[in-house]
Amino acid sequence: MDLRSVAKVVGIVALCVAASASAVGLAGAQPATPTISAGPLAAAPTASPSPSADHSPSPNATAGASPTDAAAAVAPATPDPASSPDWGVVAGPDWVVTNPEPLPPCALGEVATPLSGQSAWALTLVDTTYTVGSGYVPDDLVSAGAAGLSNYQYVRSVMIGDLRNMVGAASAAGAPLGIASSYRSYDTQVWTFWYWVNMLGYDYALKSSARAGHSEHQLGLAIDFESAGGPDPWTYYDFARQTAAGAWLKANAWQYGFIMSYPLGSVDKTCYGYEPWHYRYVGVAEAAAVRASGLTLREWLWMHQPYPEPDSPGPVFVPGPTP
Repeated sequence: MDLRSVAKVVGIVALCVAASASAVGLAGAQPATPTISAGPLAAAPTASPSPSADHSPSPNATAGASPTDAAAAVAPATPDPASSPDWGVVAGPDWVVTNPEPLPPCALGEVATPLSGQSAWALTLVDTTYTVGSGYVPDDLVSAGAAGLSNYQYVRSVMIGDLRNMVGAASAAGAPLGIASSYRSYDTQVWTFWYWVNMLGYDYALKSSARAGHSEHQLGLAIDFESAGGPDPWTYYDFARQTAAGAWLKANAWQYGFIMSYPLGSVDKTCYGYEPWHYRYVGVAEAAAVRASGLTLREWLWMHQPYPEPDSPGPVFVPGPTP
């Protein structure tokens, strides 16, 4: 095991201890993925996140991390969505809610998500219950190099324009962005999940990693951001507080169509712990509406699923690991 691997294992053990002591949930994050041949249908050949504790972090929790709160160093230009029509439609009393069912618990299941068509990308719901299955592959994957990022990462072309604009704005604000992980195929997510099973045990892995078919990365719409040229974002105790890139994204990503999927203190609603590096693209108008609503992305997506389906699921039996 090389020094990088040892460092990650040590970090994981420390986070496990912290999570046990505070009895809080863990992040729905993913481990390092193996290098795979570059191509639109291959998984990105770079690292993806490890678990992080879902509680207010200490700036000194990670060795080598700056104790400075980067959020104070980045002065975001955040317009009021209600008075800024350029940022798209915002949620209001007349916003159409198609699904009046209450948000279901974070039960394990294998229920086909109802909005899995390629054109329904903005409202496709994947969580611990709902899945796009093994056959889902975005039909418009392109290199993130088209947006000024890594040529070895792939995303859906629908986001390229907004992603390019966001990368430029962040760089101009002194918070240049990089990508730690983006699209992952179903097969790569199988590897990812079982990596954590082998590292931490099956029950613990269920709390810290998405099972194959249930990951937003498979949609081609999720990006784990990092500081350009910087270390992996999960090496910080709080990427959003300790880096200029993380602070800028938290304040401004919604303006470009990106929403933090797993915000702090929302594990019961999102099914995963705090991941300040993980953003999903839903489009500028949708992102402005989600932000204005004050809901988590999972809550918002659930409210906009077809009705009467999906029904609120109870716990669904999912077989455990086989020898």
